Amino acid sequence: MRKKIASGFRWHLVLLAASALLIMACDVSGLVSQFVPQQERAEVQATLEAIATSAPAALASAVPTKAPASSTQVAPTKAGATSAPSANSGNPFTDALAKAKGATKYRVQFSWIFGGTDKGKYSETPFIDFSGEVDGAKSRMSSKGGILAMLSGDEKTPVEIISADGKTYMKGVNMFGLTDPKQWYITDNSSTSGFADFAKPDEYKDWLGGSSASDYKKVRTENLDGQSCDVYLWDVKSLQSGAIIGLLGSAQDKNEFSAVDKGEMNFWLCRDGYVHQFILDYQGHDAKDATQKGALKMTWHAWDFNNAAISVTVPKDAKPMPGQ
Repeated sequence: MRKKIASGFRWHLVLLAASALLIMACDVSGLVSQFVPQQERAEVQATLEAIATSAPAALASAVPTKAPASSTQVAPTKAGATSAPSANSGNPFTDALAKAKGATKYRVQFSWIFGGTDKGKYSETPFIDFSGEVDGAKSRMSSKGGILAMLSGDEKTPVEIISADGKTYMKGVNMFGLTDPKQWYITDNSSTSGFADFAKPDEYKDWLGGSSASDYKKVRTENLDGQSCDVYLWDVKSLQSGAIIGLLGSAQDKNEFSAVDKGEMNFWLCRDGYVHQFILDYQGHDAKDATQKGALKMTWHAWDFNNAAISVTVPKDAKPMPGQ
């Protein structure tokens, strides 16, 4: 059974470390009790917990720290607590962060793509790809494959998740044949609430901690979401992030980033005062073998801030999740 479960994570070794981050952010026992037959729960839960603890570096702080000017891999270090730019720092995103706290309704899309080299072939694999809307304390998200394809059993079948009033509603789940993917299910626990954290209107703030106004360069102005936006570039090629290194590989494959080829963060600060988009493009290779390449590409996009038309309602025909 353990080999069967583990094989579901073997899209790439990179995904093993990344899976650990989300597994640890969620309620492992809750997920197991919902989707695994009772006689197999103990073994499956032990497997998932083993995976979750195999990549502790993935939980390191997301605050980048200065690295020596060298292509040699620097071991991640745990940084202090992230602090947002202060009002007098001159940081172009100070006002946007303050404004984001007042956003109660908006639409959002976020995705992670991991790249890696396996048997001499480089490929990129979607890890998570969500889109949806937030209505105060309620949210509705729909996945597009990636890690949640394990729940649907099909890369093309979306998994819909509604969080409201302390309950989670799910549709598209087809685990172990115990659920109908066309049916909404309800659970009282928050086993999937970790995914909602990526939908916050100030999700990008953790990447700003430790930076200064001089780190950002305005590179162009372009239209996004029907308005003019200033695009700022932060070149982070010379920085090392414990969280990035932890996510990008386990001990066996993180050498794919011992030499960093590209490290860029782009922020779209728009006319309405909100940051509408954040893109991280981090690429590297093994300093001893340039053919061994890796990448982490993250995109976060939010729009329609405080649009009164956005409304999240819960399905009235939801059934209790099997195992509840």
